[in-house]
Amino acid sequence: MKHDSETLELTPLTSAPEEADTSAETGGSGARRRVDLLQLGFWVCLLLSIAAASVSLARPHASGATGSILLITMASGGLVFLLWTVRGAGRFIGLFPERGAAARIANAGAPRFPWIEALDEAVLITDPGGAPVAANGAYGELASIALISARSESGPVTVDRLFDATPGLAAPVYRLSKAAKAGTPRRELLPPVSIGPEQVPAQFEVSVSPLPRGRVLWRIRRIAGQLEATGASDLKSLYVEDAPMGFFAARPDGTITYANAYLRELLGLPESAKNIRLDDIMRPEFVKLLSRDKKSGAPGRADIHLRARNGVEMPVQAITTWSGKGVEAHGRTIILVNQQVMNGEEGRFSMQGASRPPRPDGDPMFDDAPFGAVRLDGDRVDGAIIMDANRALMELSAGRSTPGSRFAELFVTESEGEEALAQALVQAVDKPVALRVARPPSSSDDKEEQPVYANVFVTLNAAGRPSVAYVVDISEHRMLEQRLAHGEKMQAIGKIAGKIAHEINNMLQITMGNYEILTQRHPVGDPSFDNLKAINEATVRSRDLVRSLLAYAREQTFKREVFNATDFLTEFSILLRGVIDERITLDVSHGRDVPWIRADKSQLETAIINLVTNARDAMLSHRNGGKLQIRTSRVMASDAHARGFDYVEQGEYLLIEVEDNGSGVPKHLRGSIFQPFFTTKEKGSGTGLGLATVLGIIKQSGGYIDIASQTGKGTTFYIYLPALAASEIPQPAELVPAQLAEHRPMDLSGRGRILIVEDESGVRDIAVTLLRSRGYDVEEAMDGEEALEILTEKPGQFDLVISDVVMPGMNGPALIKEAKDKLGNARVIFMSGYAEQELAKQLDDRAVSFLPKPFSVRQLSELVKREIGSPRKEAA
Repeated sequence: MKHDSETLELTPLTSAPEEADTSAETGGSGARRRVDLLQLGFWVCLLLSIAAASVSLARPHASGATGSILLITMASGGLVFLLWTVRGAGRFIGLFPERGAAARIANAGAPRFPWIEALDEAVLITDPGGAPVAANGAYGELASIALISARSESGPVTVDRLFDATPGLAAPVYRLSKAAKAGTPRRELLPPVSIGPEQVPAQFEVSVSPLPRGRVLWRIRRIAGQLEATGASDLKSLYVEDAPMGFFAARPDGTITYANAYLRELLGLPESAKNIRLDDIMRPEFVKLLSRDKKSGAPGRADIHLRARNGVEMPVQAITTWSGKGVEAHGRTIILVNQQVMNGEEGRFSMQGASRPPRPDGDPMFDDAPFGAVRLDGDRVDGAIIMDANRALMELSAGRSTPGSRFAELFVTESEGEEALAQALVQAVDKPVALRVARPPSSSDDKEEQPVYANVFVTLNAAGRPSVAYVVDISEHRMLEQRLAHGEKMQAIGKIAGKIAHEINNMLQITMGNYEILTQRHPVGDPSFDNLKAINEATVRSRDLVRSLLAYAREQTFKREVFNATDFLTEFSILLRGVIDERITLDVSHGRDVPWIRADKSQLETAIINLVTNARDAMLSHRNGGKLQIRTSRVMASDAHARGFDYVEQGEYLLIEVEDNGSGVPKHLRGSIFQPFFTTKEKGSGTGLGLATVLGIIKQSGGYIDIASQTGKGTTFYIYLPALAASEIPQPAELVPAQLAEHRPMDLSGRGRILIVEDESGVRDIAVTLLRSRGYDVEEAMDGEEALEILTEKPGQFDLVISDVVMPGMNGPALIKEAKDKLGNARVIFMSGYAEQELAKQLDDRAVSFLPKPFSVRQLSELVKREIGSPRKEAA
């Protein structure tokens, strides 16, 4: 009612100037209807004088001596009349001006709305299009403070430009502008702002009222701060009023002089409440608790209970400070509400979803919803304008969902184009549609902004126009889906890589076997020897590539040994110095009490060489040199957890750090570097299997690997390998038999009966031919079933069984299990490209030897000689 009365009082005042203009026009028309005798006499005399002068010119003898005088008089009068008509006042008031015309012309430069200067607030009058028409001096002063550039402009600026530097005022100014165009009065209380170059805090109340002829009256009234209530020395108290926490000021006698909006809403107190005491909102013991630090002046923290207007008490935490002495003292208390206080009572709000009490004119279900919500205005969804957006949507859109902007600008589609986006928004009516949220690009080169996805659901009103849209963040769900799909894809690639590698190994085995046979017929010096050597080099490169694939699939052959990492890396560093460039300094350092480990030395060498090679390339491309450091130490799992590698299981580990000062790896690429065929090098410079191979080797060794990098500073790889307990470390005497066992025999011929089981005929023929040439009695079988028949017919007659692992029908391990009673004391050798530990899982109770494919003729001969030549043991 207060707003209405002020509007009604404004009507006669604003219409007065228009009525004055109207009355002036009416008076003018009346004046034109009356005859002015004085003006008529003037013009009659002027015409008579002109006529007399004309007669004297025409008949000079009749005028006599006075003719020349009359002629001069006529010329002077004509000149004055000409100047008055062309360049004087006659140009504006005409030949026959009415009464008062000269006065009106003289006052034409005066302000059109002089009454606005009588108002003590800033006033602006605009036309129907929003362009400024007039403004009073107070508005000009406000514009000069808020906008420095406005001082140099000739006319007043619009209200939206006055506050466009503060994004928080866009919504209320938009609502006022809409009301002004609609011709309806409206009043808005703007949030506190800081204006001017000195950022002076202030708060304004803005109202719009219609004037005749489509003009609009804008009134901007500045609200004073609660200086007396809060004891604040400046207008910063305005921020206390709208702070997202409770605040009150009290005197020593317990009188509350001020309580902000949050606390009033929390306790259910009206804004006009007066004479409220601390005893009214809390128990006496809590009042004493707040006054305990009055003398010291230090901030005091206490857990108290506040009593609301309905008598319900709630636990809060109070922080109180006192200033002044005696009766002049002032206490100021901040109230922090426990998140478990609000329990859904009527008139309350949920603290889990609210940072402050709901606005008196707001809807808590809209403002504090945990998902984005927006009110729309428009005929179509793709062209709808945002009227209001809640906090969740503002955060989701990074502040882009401001009132007045287009709803469609918040999203982008995977297929670029406005038509595709418009169709997607139309499909979102009464049905959720997944869209990508448009966000500003990241300012950091080292960081790639993660895409944000949301389900958009639009509802229509009764007229079929878009009214409300809900935007639910599904980024985490989408990311989990992508990770699951990526994991399944990588698993499938690993399986395919293992199967392909097995088949390629068979073909490489045939190539290598035939190469060795042909080199015996075509030794060095033969014209064909160079061609055979080229075939062998290509075969070796193919073998290394297959091993990389198997390492990624974690199906490469492993020959685990127990060794000291310090000795291993010290010896291996000699080889590494030949791998890196002379412009790079290599520093290998070892910690104290470095643990022993169990791993495949050759595979671990491969992993370290791959890391060193990548580091070398990064340093040469970034600095044309650098420093490479390899460090070892004994650590616990807590060390890995402190570095952010929380997935490392509890235990003791050998830590190998490979650090370089090269170009580094950008943050958005670190999640992809261990993927197969991923490389940051130029095309043709790498296969993309280096780090994938390293990951497979470390994982198959039971360890972990991760990366820490800074762009432009360098990269460090951390390798954690399980440390062996003291009881697992072999004594020096135990190493002698193993070393003797590794001694390579010189005479590769021998005697014994051997059964070879291999489904690939090329591999089988080479092995049979070779062993027969060495003096062995060899029988062959093309699959497991045929081999089982031979063993059944000739039980216990074989000294050695050499079998492939993967064969159609009955595989190698199944054959050995089935023929367990028919083997006697025969030794078993498996040849395959699959991991040795996988065979151990299939044959729990029988010792077997393993020959990884592809193998050389000498490797096969040495292993057969060692197995048949060693003392026979009971296999079972």
